[in-house]
Amino acid sequence: MKKTFFPVLASTVAAILAFGGDTKPISIQEIEGRSWLINQHGKPFFAHGVTHLNNPIHGVPHAELGKACRDLGFNAYGYGCPESLKNDMPYIEGRNLVPISTYRSDGSFKYIDIFDPKEQQKLARQVEYTCKKNRGNTLLIGYCWTDLAAWPVEGALGKSWVDFIRELPSDRPGRQVYETFLKSSGDKDNKPARDLDFLRLIARTYFRICGETTRKWDPDHLIFGDRFAFPTLVPEVLEEMLPWVDAIAIQPPFQPGFPKVKFDEIYQLSKKPIIICDYAVRFKDGDKKVRGWKLQENAQVAGEQYAEYIRAARATPYILGVFWCNPIDSKPGFKKTGIKQGIFDAGLRSRPGLNQAIRKVNVQLKNSQP
Repeated sequence: MKKTFFPVLASTVAAILAFGGDTKPISIQEIEGRSWLINQHGKPFFAHGVTHLNNPIHGVPHAELGKACRDLGFNAYGYGCPESLKNDMPYIEGRNLVPISTYRSDGSFKYIDIFDPKEQQKLARQVEYTCKKNRGNTLLIGYCWTDLAAWPVEGALGKSWVDFIRELPSDRPGRQVYETFLKSSGDKDNKPARDLDFLRLIARTYFRICGETTRKWDPDHLIFGDRFAFPTLVPEVLEEMLPWVDAIAIQPPFQPGFPKVKFDEIYQLSKKPIIICDYAVRFKDGDKKVRGWKLQENAQVAGEQYAEYIRAARATPYILGVFWCNPIDSKPGFKKTGIKQGIFDAGLRSRPGLNQAIRKVNVQLKNSQP
């Protein structure tokens, strides 16, 4: 605790000094048929920011990164916000609680026995730690949990969380829960349906622990729950998360064209606002091996398409905000090949076409707030 107390205290005090004592936790409110984030002063805002600013491989001081983002007109930070920037703009706190993110191609991917009391206690301790670090900061928008978890019972990874539990030794808690489940299952001869039912039980247990613990240690801030991509979103899993969250965090495909039909589908299922927690339009940049889907011709085209996407999101009444993935070109992280492209080139060098489009749309967002 001694290692975290003073940074947390400093961040909280800075926020109070900067914004005054008459502040409240950021919330969600519907105004004239649209869902808005309400800031610490009671003012509505559409969150627009950047994720992953805490990544040390960017090689740029956090203060310079933050200033560059603010100069472009961004009004928030996405998950991966460093401690030093949690006192100047609203931010999302994100933590991968279990190592089952689909992007973990480095061998760190691992299912856990969620029915094991020891694993449950470990999970609860992580949530408690995260809440205690952030709950005193009125600039906290809310919490995200595991990123792009491998929820589907039949996915690209070859083995599901259900398979993992089913294959545990007979003396393990998860295997015992599974055997009890089989005895009461109404779909003994329908393996797909049976597996989906058990996946729901896994999700119910996981989200209950995350939700109860978050509400215990921070009852005042928003919860977005797990971050989903379209392929990782299983309706039955989402339904089990809904009692514990205030809104849904989605990472859509990194390609132009606002996928309103898909977002409408998720909204109709959840009946909760959506925050686009991670998104970008990638583009060709010389001979760089940029990681992305059908790269756009250049930064100018990407900027125009991104701005169009943001305007479409702002026009959608249940979208709370959008966050661009990555501030500066960086190594691929868990992926082995390709550059993870940013808003800025290495060393915070400007990308005129992209940066100008972002600055312009941020002015439009600011002027359109109630």
